[in-house]
Amino acid sequence: MSSPINLPTILVLQNGKQDHPHLVGTWLEEIGFNLEIITAFNGADVPTSVPNGICAVIPLGGSMSATEDDVAPWLPAERSLLADAVTRNIPIFAICLGAQLLAVATDGEVSRALTGEIGLHSITFNEIADTDPVFGSVTKLFPVPVTQWHEDLVSKLPSSATVLASSELCPNQVYRIGDNIYAVQFHPEVDGDLVQEWEIHADNAYKSSGRSGVAKEIHEAEGSLIATWKPVIQKWGERVLAQLD
Repeated sequence: MSSPINLPTILVLQNGKQDHPHLVGTWLEEIGFNLEIITAFNGADVPTSVPNGICAVIPLGGSMSATEDDVAPWLPAERSLLADAVTRNIPIFAICLGAQLLAVATDGEVSRALTGEIGLHSITFNEIADTDPVFGSVTKLFPVPVTQWHEDLVSKLPSSATVLASSELCPNQVYRIGDNIYAVQFHPEVDGDLVQEWEIHADNAYKSSGRSGVAKEIHEAEGSLIATWKPVIQKWGERVLAQLD
Protein backbone atom coordinates (compact mmCIF):
# COMPACT_ATOMS: atom_id res chain seq x y z
CA MET A 1 0.00 0.00 0.00
CA SER A 2 1.41 3.37 -0.96
CA SER A 3 1.82 6.03 1.72
CA PRO A 4 -0.01 9.33 1.17
CA ILE A 5 2.38 12.21 1.68
CA ASN A 6 2.62 13.51 5.26
CA LEU A 7 0.04 11.17 6.80
CA PRO A 8 1.19 9.39 9.97
CA THR A 9 1.55 5.67 9.30
CA ILE A 10 0.33 2.76 11.40
CA LEU A 11 1.95 -0.61 10.74
CA VAL A 12 -0.64 -3.40 10.52
CA LEU A 13 0.46 -7.03 10.86
CA GLN A 14 -2.01 -9.28 9.05
CA ASN A 15 -1.64 -12.89 10.17
CA GLY A 16 -4.48 -14.48 8.21
CA LYS A 17 -5.94 -14.00 4.74
CA GLN A 18 -9.41 -13.26 6.13
CA ASP A 19 -8.07 -11.32 9.13
CA HIS A 20 -7.72 -7.84 7.65
CA PRO A 21 -8.16 -4.52 9.53
CA HIS A 22 -11.59 -3.90 7.98
CA LEU A 23 -13.62 -1.44 10.10
CA VAL A 24 -10.72 -0.52 12.39
CA GLY A 25 -8.69 0.48 9.34
CA THR A 26 -11.52 2.61 7.98
CA TRP A 27 -12.08 4.35 11.32
CA LEU A 28 -8.40 5.22 11.66
CA GLU A 29 -8.12 6.45 8.08
CA GLU A 30 -11.10 8.72 8.78
CA ILE A 31 -9.07 10.61 11.41
CA GLY A 32 -5.97 11.00 9.28
CA PHE A 33 -3.85 7.85 9.32
CA ASN A 34 -2.26 5.83 6.56
CA LEU A 35 -2.13 2.06 7.07
CA GLU A 36 0.90 0.07 5.96
CA ILE A 37 -0.24 -3.54 5.92
CA ILE A 38 2.28 -6.39 6.08
CA THR A 39 0.56 -9.52 4.72
CA ALA A 40 2.64 -11.90 6.80
CA PHE A 41 0.35 -14.83 5.94
CA ASN A 42 1.35 -14.37 2.30
CA GLY A 43 5.10 -14.40 2.87
CA ALA A 44 5.69 -10.66 3.30
CA ASP A 45 8.76 -9.90 5.40
CA VAL A 46 8.06 -8.99 9.04
CA PRO A 47 10.77 -6.78 10.56
CA THR A 48 12.05 -7.63 14.03
CA SER A 49 11.80 -4.01 15.22
CA VAL A 50 9.47 -1.13 14.45
CA PRO A 51 10.67 0.57 11.25
CA ASN A 52 11.42 4.28 11.07
CA GLY A 53 8.40 6.40 10.17
CA ILE A 54 5.89 4.15 11.97
CA CYS A 55 3.87 5.84 14.72
CA ALA A 56 1.88 2.82 15.97
CA VAL A 57 1.39 -0.91 15.46
CA ILE A 58 -1.72 -3.10 15.10
CA PRO A 59 -1.18 -6.87 15.21
CA LEU A 60 -4.33 -8.62 14.03
CA GLY A 61 -5.96 -12.00 14.55
CA GLY A 62 -5.31 -15.36 12.96
CA SER A 63 -6.17 -19.03 13.31
CA MET A 64 -2.75 -20.08 14.62
CA SER A 65 -1.60 -20.04 18.24
CA ALA A 66 0.79 -17.34 19.44
CA THR A 67 3.72 -19.77 19.68
CA GLU A 68 2.86 -21.96 16.70
CA ASP A 69 6.01 -20.98 14.83
CA ASP A 70 6.03 -24.14 12.71
CA VAL A 71 2.67 -23.14 11.23
CA ALA A 72 3.42 -19.40 10.97
CA PRO A 73 7.21 -18.97 10.70
CA TRP A 74 6.99 -15.17 10.86
CA LEU A 75 5.71 -15.18 14.45
CA PRO A 76 9.16 -14.91 16.11
CA ALA A 77 9.81 -11.72 14.12
CA GLU A 78 6.36 -10.37 15.00
CA ARG A 79 6.86 -11.04 18.71
CA SER A 80 10.27 -9.34 18.50
CA LEU A 81 8.71 -6.31 16.81
CA LEU A 82 6.04 -6.07 19.51
CA ALA A 83 8.65 -6.37 22.28
CA ASP A 84 10.59 -3.55 20.60
CA ALA A 85 7.45 -1.39 20.47
CA VAL A 86 6.81 -1.96 24.18
CA THR A 87 10.41 -1.10 25.07
CA ARG A 88 10.18 2.11 23.05
CA ASN A 89 6.61 2.92 24.22
CA ILE A 90 5.32 2.94 20.64
CA PRO A 91 1.50 2.73 20.70
CA ILE A 92 -0.07 -0.65 19.99
CA PHE A 93 -3.66 -1.77 19.56
CA ALA A 94 -3.49 -5.58 19.55
CA ILE A 95 -6.48 -7.65 18.48
CA CYS A 96 -7.21 -11.31 19.41
CA LEU A 97 -4.11 -13.29 18.31
CA GLY A 98 -2.33 -9.94 18.38
CA ALA A 99 -3.20 -9.61 22.08
CA GLN A 100 -1.82 -13.09 22.70
CA LEU A 101 1.36 -12.35 20.72
CA LEU A 102 1.87 -9.16 22.73
CA ALA A 103 1.58 -11.14 25.97
CA VAL A 104 4.09 -13.78 24.85
CA ALA A 105 6.41 -11.07 23.49
CA THR A 106 6.77 -9.68 27.00
CA ASP A 107 6.53 -12.09 29.94
CA GLY A 108 2.92 -13.21 29.74
CA GLU A 109 1.56 -16.62 28.82
CA VAL A 110 -1.09 -17.98 26.45
CA SER A 111 -2.95 -21.27 26.69
CA ARG A 112 -5.95 -23.08 25.21
CA ALA A 113 -9.20 -21.94 26.80
CA LEU A 114 -11.36 -24.51 28.56
CA THR A 115 -14.22 -23.14 26.46
CA GLY A 116 -13.74 -20.92 23.43
CA GLU A 117 -15.88 -17.90 22.62
CA ILE A 118 -17.52 -17.57 19.21
CA GLY A 119 -20.13 -15.01 18.17
CA LEU A 120 -21.85 -12.18 20.01
CA HIS A 121 -20.81 -11.97 23.67
CA SER A 122 -20.37 -9.31 26.34
CA ILE A 123 -17.49 -8.17 28.54
CA THR A 124 -17.36 -6.43 31.91
CA PHE A 125 -14.99 -3.57 32.73
CA ASN A 126 -13.46 -3.12 36.17
CA GLU A 127 -13.14 0.09 38.20
CA ILE A 128 -9.65 0.81 36.89
CA ALA A 129 -11.10 1.12 33.39
CA ASP A 130 -13.47 3.89 34.50
CA THR A 131 -10.63 6.42 34.29
CA ASP A 132 -8.87 4.90 31.29
CA PRO A 133 -8.45 7.53 28.54
CA VAL A 134 -9.41 5.12 25.74
CA PHE A 135 -11.98 2.74 27.23
CA GLY A 136 -13.46 4.94 29.95
CA SER A 137 -16.33 6.05 27.72
CA VAL A 138 -17.80 2.53 27.38
CA THR A 139 -17.28 1.07 30.84
CA LYS A 140 -20.78 1.97 32.04
CA LEU A 141 -22.57 0.30 29.16
CA PHE A 142 -24.45 -2.87 30.05
CA PRO A 143 -24.01 -5.21 28.45
CA VAL A 144 -20.85 -4.23 26.55
CA PRO A 145 -21.25 -6.09 23.23
CA VAL A 146 -18.30 -7.72 21.51
CA THR A 147 -17.66 -10.13 18.65
CA GLN A 148 -15.59 -13.08 19.83
CA TRP A 149 -13.74 -15.69 17.78
CA HIS A 150 -11.02 -17.45 19.77
CA GLU A 151 -10.03 -20.74 21.39
CA ASP A 152 -6.79 -19.51 23.04
CA LEU A 153 -6.50 -16.83 25.70
CA VAL A 154 -3.97 -14.85 27.70
CA SER A 155 -3.66 -17.03 30.80
CA LYS A 156 -0.98 -14.92 32.48
CA LEU A 157 -0.80 -11.16 32.02
CA PRO A 158 2.56 -9.52 31.32
CA SER A 159 3.98 -8.17 34.57
CA SER A 160 3.75 -4.64 33.18
CA ALA A 161 0.07 -5.00 32.20
CA THR A 162 -3.14 -3.93 33.88
CA VAL A 163 -6.36 -5.78 33.12
CA LEU A 164 -9.33 -3.55 32.26
CA ALA A 165 -12.07 -6.01 31.28
CA SER A 166 -13.03 -9.66 31.61
CA SER A 167 -15.71 -12.11 30.56
CA GLU A 168 -17.08 -15.22 32.20
CA LEU A 169 -14.86 -17.45 30.06
CA CYS A 170 -11.82 -15.20 29.66
CA PRO A 171 -10.30 -13.18 32.53
CA ASN A 172 -8.10 -10.95 30.35
CA GLN A 173 -10.36 -9.46 27.68
CA VAL A 174 -8.73 -6.03 27.66
CA TYR A 175 -5.35 -5.08 29.08
CA ARG A 176 -3.10 -2.04 28.99
CA ILE A 177 0.66 -1.57 29.09
CA GLY A 178 2.20 1.87 29.58
CA ASP A 179 0.62 5.01 28.16
CA ASN A 180 -1.02 3.86 24.92
CA ILE A 181 -0.49 0.13 24.44
CA TYR A 182 -3.73 -1.86 24.50
CA ALA A 183 -4.77 -5.41 23.77
CA VAL A 184 -8.27 -6.82 23.27
CA GLN A 185 -9.23 -10.47 22.97
CA PHE A 186 -12.34 -9.68 20.93
CA HIS A 187 -12.74 -8.32 17.39
CA PRO A 188 -13.81 -4.65 17.14
CA GLU A 189 -12.86 -4.67 13.44
CA VAL A 190 -15.52 -7.06 12.19
CA ASP A 191 -19.02 -6.75 10.82
CA GLY A 192 -21.40 -9.43 9.62
CA ASP A 193 -19.84 -9.54 6.16
CA LEU A 194 -16.38 -10.33 7.54
CA VAL A 195 -17.78 -12.93 9.94
CA GLN A 196 -19.50 -14.51 6.95
CA GLU A 197 -16.04 -14.90 5.38
CA TRP A 198 -14.82 -16.54 8.58
CA GLU A 199 -17.71 -19.00 8.53
CA ILE A 200 -16.99 -19.92 4.92
CA HIS A 201 -13.28 -20.39 5.68
CA ALA A 202 -13.94 -22.09 9.02
CA ASP A 203 -10.99 -22.50 11.39
CA ASN A 204 -10.68 -24.90 14.30
CA ALA A 205 -12.10 -22.40 16.78
CA TYR A 206 -15.33 -22.28 14.80
CA LYS A 207 -15.47 -25.97 13.89
CA SER A 208 -15.02 -27.05 17.50
CA SER A 209 -17.56 -24.56 18.87
CA GLY A 210 -20.68 -26.21 17.52
CA ARG A 211 -21.92 -22.77 16.48
CA SER A 212 -23.70 -21.82 13.24
CA GLY A 213 -25.39 -18.69 11.92
CA VAL A 214 -22.92 -16.40 13.65
CA ALA A 215 -22.81 -13.92 10.77
CA LYS A 216 -26.56 -13.36 11.11
CA GLU A 217 -26.31 -12.42 14.80
CA ILE A 218 -23.40 -10.09 14.11
CA HIS A 219 -25.31 -8.44 11.24
CA GLU A 220 -28.22 -7.84 13.62
CA ALA A 221 -25.95 -6.34 16.28
CA GLU A 222 -23.82 -4.22 13.91
CA GLY A 223 -25.39 -0.94 14.98
CA SER A 224 -24.56 -1.37 18.66
CA LEU A 225 -21.15 -2.90 17.96
CA ILE A 226 -20.08 0.00 15.74
CA ALA A 227 -21.55 2.60 18.09
CA THR A 228 -19.55 1.06 20.94
CA TRP A 229 -16.17 0.43 19.31
CA LYS A 230 -15.68 3.12 16.66
CA PRO A 231 -15.28 5.87 19.32
CA VAL A 232 -12.84 3.69 21.29
CA ILE A 233 -10.63 2.99 18.28
CA GLN A 234 -10.67 6.64 17.24
CA LYS A 235 -9.88 7.76 20.80
CA TRP A 236 -6.81 5.52 20.73
CA GLY A 237 -5.89 7.01 17.35
CA GLU A 238 -6.33 10.55 18.64
CA ARG A 239 -3.90 9.76 21.45
CA VAL A 240 -1.39 8.51 18.88
CA LEU A 241 -1.78 11.76 16.95
CA ALA A 242 -1.35 13.82 20.13
CA GLN A 243 1.98 12.09 20.79
CA LEU A 244 3.18 13.25 17.39
CA ASP A 245 2.54 16.95 18.11
